[in-house]
This record gives sequence, structure tokens and C-alpha cells, in this order.
Amino acid sequence: MNKEKFIHSIDNIDIPVEKLVARERMAMFEAKKKIRKGTKSSILIACGICLTLIGSGFVVPQMNHVLAKMPIIGELFSYFKDSVGENLAASQLVQEINQRAVSNGVGVTVNGVYYDGGRISVTFKVDHFRPKSKEFWYDVKIADGSDKWERGAQYDGRVTSEGFVGQILIDYPNKNLPQHLTLPLTFTSMNDIKGKWRFDIPIQQLDNKKVSIRQLVQSNDKAQKVNFETMTIGKGSAVIDYTAIHSLIGKSDLARIEKVTDDKGKEIDVLSSGIEFGRKKVDNWMESEERSIIAKIPDNTKFLMIFPYVREYEHDATHSLSEPAFKMHSTRNDVTLTVEQMEQSKNELTIQYTLDHVDTNLSLGEIKNFGENLNLIDSSQIGKDRPSIGHIVKGSTVKVLDKDKLQFQATFKLGGEYGIDDFSLENYSLEAPFSILLPEKTLPPIKVNLK
Repeated sequence: MNKEKFIHSIDNIDIPVEKLVARERMAMFEAKKKIRKGTKSSILIACGICLTLIGSGFVVPQMNHVLAKMPIIGELFSYFKDSVGENLAASQLVQEINQRAVSNGVGVTVNGVYYDGGRISVTFKVDHFRPKSKEFWYDVKIADGSDKWERGAQYDGRVTSEGFVGQILIDYPNKNLPQHLTLPLTFTSMNDIKGKWRFDIPIQQLDNKKVSIRQLVQSNDKAQKVNFETMTIGKGSAVIDYTAIHSLIGKSDLARIEKVTDDKGKEIDVLSSGIEFGRKKVDNWMESEERSIIAKIPDNTKFLMIFPYVREYEHDATHSLSEPAFKMHSTRNDVTLTVEQMEQSKNELTIQYTLDHVDTNLSLGEIKNFGENLNLIDSSQIGKDRPSIGHIVKGSTVKVLDKDKLQFQATFKLGGEYGIDDFSLENYSLEAPFSILLPEKTLPPIKVNLK
């Protein structure tokens, strides 16, 4: 799937606007976080976007038992860089399922499951499968297919020496964690092969212990607070539950965990941060019940240090392109975008712009990322939940003209299958996501005693 078709596919997914905005907001900031920290994700993003399906298949259940002597499972977790799974497999705590379903001559076998703390992993293999592509992807519906399941899931697929394998990682989407559950999964395609492979997977949570935290921290301006409540410590991971409290001007802000360290100062991986269970207005505040998941806490750790932060958010700003030069301003700080000149050819629009009052802690890559997320939008479509195809160009190619003056050139592709039908400067506007340039608000760290 090329970039334009990928964007087109996203545009045609029917998602309620409030959920779409929340998801885009989270994805934007978490992607920004990864750029700053230099981390990489191996998740097949296109696979995750595709998942929307129904179906059934012939399933052959076999006896469930612990995967004690099957090195293939440990190898699977290694393929997917799942440290939790590797640790649990080494301790013989991954449950073997061995349910097989067949559809259109292709077999899918769910072979391993773990449910530790708030995280569920399902691994599977595909047999009698001869795809045209050397890559592997799939479509799957989790449980009832609702947005909360999709939002909390990650998908991966690999081609290995032993065949085609996949992993679905799920951050359990409800605040209360059941000890037992049956998880329905329905696959509807393996690459271009359509079918229905349905499973009902019995899952049991591994033993854990709960630690009470009861600590509240707040920003210097007291506009954001985080009330840490409990920690659930599993065998290979731990869950941190808390309530984020924002002033109404920042009702869409995001509270996240920057890092967690043990009593020796060693950092523990943050696997997921900001799993939200719903926001509600309480007096003059917006409260959000949330969860973060971290990797295994080393044995005999006496205490943890948790470092929270807040990302601020504002709605994208827009300005008509009918003026040859203009300024755009952030509503949350002093950042200014000055458009200095524009040049239009048949299939491209080039905009030269300068940024002022940008947080000095931001890298050039993050600042450039702002320009790459500029959009051109039909002025008549501003405010619509989903602008019509042919009336918006998402993203630009950015060239750095002067890194000291923060002067850039953004080039928008107007033509092509997913370009603009009838572009004119008089009828279009520039859309700017100033949220990308808002600095993080660091909150005071907390100490959680474990002994």
C-alpha cells in the first residue's frame, strides 16, 4: 500500500469524530515522543488500520497447557521484540492454546496466550499459505470490534524460516481487570486471501499483587494534576492506575509517564502510557481515568520513581491562502508562523514560512515535523468532521532553508489520485497543528515503596 492509498484508506474509515480526534491527538504526540527519544516501532501500522471484520471458521480446540518445552514460543516473542513475553516464556508462564481454524484452504493456529497485569498477547501461525507478496499482513476483529478494543491493540506479522507468524498485543480496555475472560478473535484476511477464521480464546490472568499509591502531583501553574492511585504488579509487567485532572482550557491535554526507574536508578520500559477509560467534567476540571503499563520490575526492588508529564493540545489553526503573506498564532503560547511567499505550479504549491518563539528544547526534527503535518483545506470544509476527498491535501514535504532562523519551505502535491480537484488560492486555507510545537510540562516525580 503506497502512501497516497494509505491516506485514502484512512479517510474512508467511518469513525465518530470525537474518537477520531482523540486517536489522532494521541498518535501525534506519541509519535512525537518517539522521535525525541529516538525509539522505533516495529508494528505494522497498515495492518492495524485495516482491522474491521466479522466471521467464523472451523476450529479444532486442543488441550490447554503451559508452554514449558516449546522454544518456538520464545522465538516468536523475540521476533516481535516482546520482552514481557520472553520473560514469561522463560518462566513457563505462557499458556498454549493450539486452536486451529481453516478457511479457503488456509490454516491459522492460535498457539500461545498470556494475560499479565493489564496486557494480553495472542500469537499465531499460518499454514498452507502461499501469498504473492513476500510480506505478511492480516485483518482481524477483536471481541465485538468496538473502538476501545482497536484503540488498545498493536499488530505485528513476520515471515520467518518456519513460516508466517503474528502477534496481537492488547491493553485491556476496561479499568476493572477480570481474572478470567473469553476473547473472541475473527480473522477475515491473510494478505489478499479472504476468509473467516474465528476463535474463542479462554484466558486467565497471571497472579499479581496490588500496591496502594495515593499520591497527587501538579504542574507549577496548577493547571494540570495527576492523582496516582494503585499499581498492579504482575509476573512480567506492572499496571499503574491514575486520574489525570486538567483545567478546562486544557481539557484535551494528555498526561503521560515519561519514565520509571527502580531503586538503583535503572530505567524500566514504559510499554503503554495514557490508556484512557473516559473523560468527564467535574466542577471546573476535566478528569480522565487512565492507565500506564511498564515492563517487569526487577526482583527485590524496594521502590520505584515515576516521572509524569503533560502534553498540551489545541485545535488546528487555519488561515485563508487568498493573502500573499500572513501570520498564524498558537492559542496556547507565543509561537507564530509567518507565511512569506507562495508559488503555485500546475501540480504543486510551495510555501515559504518562518517560525518564531518556538520552545528551544525542541529538536530540528520535531520542528520540521510540524511543517510535514501542515494541510491545505477547502475553506468551505473547515469545521467539518471529515473533509471530502478531493478537498484536502494532508501533509507536505519540508526543506530547511535556515535552521537558525527556523525558515522552511513546504511543498504540497496538488495533483494525483488523492489530490485536490479544483485548487485555487482564493478558496483554500492553510491548516497548522500548533500542538506539535507545544512544550511538555514536567510534573514532580513520585516515589512508590514496594517493600
